[in-house]
Amino acid sequence: MLRMKKAILFINIMVLLLKTSVFSQDTVSVSVDTIPTKKEKHYKKLEDIQQKYLRFVDKKNREFPFALPAVAYNKYDGVQIGAVLINLKQPVKHVDFTASLLYGIKSKKVNGTANVDYYIKIKKGVVSQIKPGIRFQSFTYADFVKPLKYYAIHPEIVINFNHRTEKLEKISHQVIFRSHVVLQKDITFNYGTSTFDKDTLTRFYVNEFQYHFKREDKNFPVDASLNFEQSKQFLKTYFIANSFIRYQLKNYNTGVHLRFFVGGFLWRKNQFFFNNLTYADYGFSANGRTGSQDYFYNDFYFNRNGQDGFGANQITKTDGFLKTVAPKTVIGQTPNWMLAFNLKLDFPIKYVPIKIFFDLAYSYNNKYGNGAPLPIKSFQYDAGLMFSFFDEGLKFIYHF
Repeated sequence: MLRMKKAILFINIMVLLLKTSVFSQDTVSVSVDTIPTKKEKHYKKLEDIQQKYLRFVDKKNREFPFALPAVAYNKYDGVQIGAVLINLKQPVKHVDFTASLLYGIKSKKVNGTANVDYYIKIKKGVVSQIKPGIRFQSFTYADFVKPLKYYAIHPEIVINFNHRTEKLEKISHQVIFRSHVVLQKDITFNYGTSTFDKDTLTRFYVNEFQYHFKREDKNFPVDASLNFEQSKQFLKTYFIANSFIRYQLKNYNTGVHLRFFVGGFLWRKNQFFFNNLTYADYGFSANGRTGSQDYFYNDFYFNRNGQDGFGANQITKTDGFLKTVAPKTVIGQTPNWMLAFNLKLDFPIKYVPIKIFFDLAYSYNNKYGNGAPLPIKSFQYDAGLMFSFFDEGLKFIYHF
């Protein structure tokens, strides 16, 4: 009987490990319920998995951090083995954190992530909650002569606002201040001696301000944000709006997905050499952001600077978000302004992972002429079928 319990416990832990790997951690979210009897949850999805698959370990009347074995992979570190440390509070108090410590077998480098959030609940006033927090991650981002690492630190403060009327209880407002500080190992080639110089540590930062609006509704939710980014090289702003119109078919969560994007540069440094691609990654791109364009170092990529292969086709939902990925070619990048529209239609039968999509982007570039990676005025578009799995974490696309 004891051996059977151990076997069941091992199976449950492995299921939890697959569902909560380093690259699929739940984003910290706090839902403030208007019903006093309900308790708010910070890591809701992770907590539900814990209650289902770790009932033998974690009791409802106890709260403690627990560690699990973890396995991760990227091209430069290879297979990484280590552990994930998670604390889930029941009931939730003030501090949530997750952390991982990994060893890359290929790179022989120690990598990891950390996420710490502190919740300050305000009982009276317009502000309902203040959440200061910090995230950290470090992995190998390139492998030229030897593996090169980056260290990204993301301190932030999130302020949630209350509504004084029950008619607006579905609407939420957030103000977010976030800084992205990246330390990156690099090597330079000495053309005089035809050798590589010693490692150099480059530093850069981007400050981000975001106003986030959200309307929770089963049939017509709306999510919108106004963003500003500032660094030594540029100041730019962009607006993103997402909406969903549900098909009225039983209770299936299928429908029409709409997305609108518009963004532009407010200021650029005189030495913003976009023409020869020195700062090309900072420009707006018609397609989603690839690993080399992720100057925040905020997301996880299998092949961050890859130009070929499966990993080089990974993009994030940013900018124009055309589904065409061409790492070797700059698609519709501009240091001026861009607008885009994305349409996606779900298949009206539950569990059928087929979607139809259409994307349209317009780029304008009046700063750089001949030789720039973008014409002065240009439309880009794509359309096709999408086969999506794991909440669109894995997508196969066929273009018309």
